[in-house]
Amino acid sequence: MRKKICLLVIGVILLVCALASLAACESYKATALEKVGNPNDKVESNGGLVVKQGGYLYFVNGYTDYLTENAKDNWFGTPVKGAIVRVSYGADGNLGDDYVIVVPKTVMASSENVGFSIFGEWIYYVSPSAEIDRSGNVQTDTLQFMRTKIDGTGTQVILEVDNTSVKYKYTSSALVWYDSADSKLYSKDLSVKRFKKSAKGDCIAEDVASVHFIKNETYDPAVKETPVADYVLYTKNSEKSYDNSNTLYAVAPRGGEAKALIGENTYTDGKYNISVVASSVSANALAIYYTKTSYVGTSSSGTVVGTYAYRFAAGTALAGVVAANEVRLSASDLSSIVPISYAEGVVKTGSNTVIYHTDGTDPSTFGDLDVSTLLAVENGAFYYLNSDNVILYYPLDNLSNAHFAYTTGEKVMTSFTGAEYFEGYFYFIVDDDYDYMHRVKLSEIDIYSGKDAAVTRVAILSDADKAKMEEEAEKNDSDK
Repeated sequence: MRKKICLLVIGVILLVCALASLAACESYKATALEKVGNPNDKVESNGGLVVKQGGYLYFVNGYTDYLTENAKDNWFGTPVKGAIVRVSYGADGNLGDDYVIVVPKTVMASSENVGFSIFGEWIYYVSPSAEIDRSGNVQTDTLQFMRTKIDGTGTQVILEVDNTSVKYKYTSSALVWYDSADSKLYSKDLSVKRFKKSAKGDCIAEDVASVHFIKNETYDPAVKETPVADYVLYTKNSEKSYDNSNTLYAVAPRGGEAKALIGENTYTDGKYNISVVASSVSANALAIYYTKTSYVGTSSSGTVVGTYAYRFAAGTALAGVVAANEVRLSASDLSSIVPISYAEGVVKTGSNTVIYHTDGTDPSTFGDLDVSTLLAVENGAFYYLNSDNVILYYPLDNLSNAHFAYTTGEKVMTSFTGAEYFEGYFYFIVDDDYDYMHRVKLSEIDIYSGKDAAVTRVAILSDADKAKMEEEAEKNDSDK
């Protein structure tokens, strides 16, 4: 009898192994990198295409379409082009030659938050699911929130949602995301060791009408207090019938008591509906930019009274807005603005570009200049994309016409994200036959003479692309 039982157990094990071989699963096992950054180093440029931690620069290596019909194309360990790569970073911005893939996974989402973040020993990112359904279809409409250690090990799925354009934000303590289907904000604690990917997390706000995620680009492990940039802004509509006003709240990433910033007691001259259009943080002081729409009586037709700016005192003890301290930027709805800094004002993007100031001075106008896709205001100039997605610049003093930042014609990939400015360079994925990361150095651009900068590739090439490039080079040589 004992022999029969033993044979039965062996048979079951063999059957399980056979089934496993037919339906292989993605594995996150990895060998730790020999050289690893310091998790206690300060992090800069979080949430974008490039992130700096201490002496290393991490970046999205390039762009690859969501997935092919083969799910294994996005299995951990396979992707090169869409992976996160690390390279040593000098004090002068020069890069070393020690490029290495840290996260061999396609980093991508159709959300406005498409980058990745680093907090301590973890890299946080999103990736389309590489799992298949019962019919064998790749579940590319499912988004996975993931993390991998800076040594390349320990990869985990934090959350899985069937929405590739979901709004979310990584902080050092939590993943905060907005479920528009049930109008709730959820927070998943990142201090735990294991995650249940189907669990939404803790609900930290409900009946949410709109949400605004403040950029938290800098992370300093030495600062123990929750930075104001980690807070989340959201609005709730009035519960009263025929009342079209709303309340603006701020809540910490792990929840707790929400702080009413603008509500029914803020103004004495009427009721308003608040819509946050931008925010900025400097020295842990939050500034918000918002439109106000006035409603009279029970009428559902509101009147925009203007776009305003307000800066809170430094720190996370946010208090309610004091109406007398609001700064009215414009009497119109500036729905598309980019803050330069609170002191310098905001840029109204689109045709007829204007800078609105917070010090009460008249707006600075730039004729019919169209900076619909503004990248940055640096080095005394606007840097933006033209209709061909090539970087142009225009000096703020109006003493020169717009110039191309380079004449070699490289186009910026915009279906994924645009160019990102960091410490004197623009980083962007070139939209060509290969779609890899490149960069341009601003100091090589002379805004008055039109001197052009060199576009330099910053990437690890896949073997297939490397072979294709060599083949094209040989063909070009033979044609000469």
